[in-house]
Amino acid sequence: MKVIKTFTALCFAAGMTTSNATDFSEVTNLVNDMKQQTNFPYGTAIAVVKGDEIIYQGYFGYSDIENKTEVNAATPFYIASITKPYFALSMLLKEQQGQIDESTTMATLFPKLNFANIDAKQVTVKHLLSHTMGIDNSPLAMISAYRGGHSLTERQQLVANSYPNSQAPLGTFDYSNVGYNILSVWVDQTEQMPWQTLLDKTVFQPLSLAHTSAFISDIDKKHWQKTKPYSISKPEQEPLYLSKYNDTMHSAGGMVSSAKDMASFLIAQLNQGKVNGKQVFPVEVIKKSQQPLASLNKSYGEFKREQYAWGWYVGPYLNETLYHHFGGYAGTHSHLSFMPEKNIGVVILNNEDMLSSKFTGIIAKQIYSLLLDDKNANITAKAEANTLRNKLNQLSLQLAKQQKKLAERKWQLSLEKHSYTGSYKHPLLGEVLITKDDNNSLNVSWGHLSTIATAYTKPDTMRVELIPNNGEIIQFSVNNQQVTGLTYDNVVFVKN
Repeated sequence: MKVIKTFTALCFAAGMTTSNATDFSEVTNLVNDMKQQTNFPYGTAIAVVKGDEIIYQGYFGYSDIENKTEVNAATPFYIASITKPYFALSMLLKEQQGQIDESTTMATLFPKLNFANIDAKQVTVKHLLSHTMGIDNSPLAMISAYRGGHSLTERQQLVANSYPNSQAPLGTFDYSNVGYNILSVWVDQTEQMPWQTLLDKTVFQPLSLAHTSAFISDIDKKHWQKTKPYSISKPEQEPLYLSKYNDTMHSAGGMVSSAKDMASFLIAQLNQGKVNGKQVFPVEVIKKSQQPLASLNKSYGEFKREQYAWGWYVGPYLNETLYHHFGGYAGTHSHLSFMPEKNIGVVILNNEDMLSSKFTGIIAKQIYSLLLDDKNANITAKAEANTLRNKLNQLSLQLAKQQKKLAERKWQLSLEKHSYTGSYKHPLLGEVLITKDDNNSLNVSWGHLSTIATAYTKPDTMRVELIPNNGEIIQFSVNNQQVTGLTYDNVVFVKN
């Protein structure tokens, strides 16, 4: 196996080939060209699997742009929702050991909880892992992914407060983090260990993963390379403020991993649980993990989604059946996919959110076009890359217009700004704190989230970006010239 290294002013790439391997130089050039032409050297890691081996690895840009820390085979990226197929596999392994069953109900999982709003005897583990549970729980999802600072008792009470999903009744697919978050609460209370530890014991250790963890603290503890989050929407190329903490690493989106480690997970998927000649997972468990559970009619770009398995979307792509899951969060975008009938798979990881969410699909298309010898798809991928570059030339102008629009909005508050400062509390979701600084700006914080509010167009409201690049509205309640509370994400917080 030969290692090829290419250096440019902004990027680094490494390819691994065998004597009869596909030539991936077009992929290397595609990624290098995009980073050079955008002058934005965020990190990208790529691994391509065929059969039981990695046939290409490409590492580009920086995990830390300011310090020019190059991405390499050991660089761990936050992979967000790609956590789902890993966690679903851990639950199937628990089933194989006789400790849980796909038909186990929420009522059985949580015998001490009082479910006032739902029939917990109807919702099963299978429903929770296939997004067909017919229930919702936005507060649980928010504290798990963003706010943090939660206890097991608090999450148990939030589970008990689950409510019907008015848009998708039981048996109807509706993608969310909720089902996975609920099952992690069961793991924490039943196993007497965090779900992260269970995932490590059941999946990471058997695969001998070297740079993978569901604890973000392991990056410092094990002296791994730090990967900072970026966005092309921030032209100064400063990292986004929002980082992950152990208490915001959750079972629907709470892992860091390297492209090389994730390639091992793909090899297990493609080879009935066998890696490096060793049966790592039972054949029947891997087979079951790829069984479709729900029908749907959705797509992500050109990736059609007709079914959902245990943590996997399934659908046609380039005339082949593709299993896939992607992950997105502030400052990151990740791609994991495989074609079982062709015995090939792809990993693409980025520490940028906006550009990479569009460009990653193009990279994947070019890789699969080479693997499938699909010349038309290869030509299309190159054309799509050129189109994206042209659009990006207008991005700075569009961003400037957006910022000007926001800055020109007039505040619609009925009282003086200081009247809106203070502490707003929810019995299960904690405290939203609003303060006023020397610039007369309103600063908003909630757990690990914080932002400077801007004006909005409706009375007694303001716009916030607690989650970068995601504008949301806070609505205040004002009675008798007094601010009594606020509503954020459909949740009411009462002012102290």
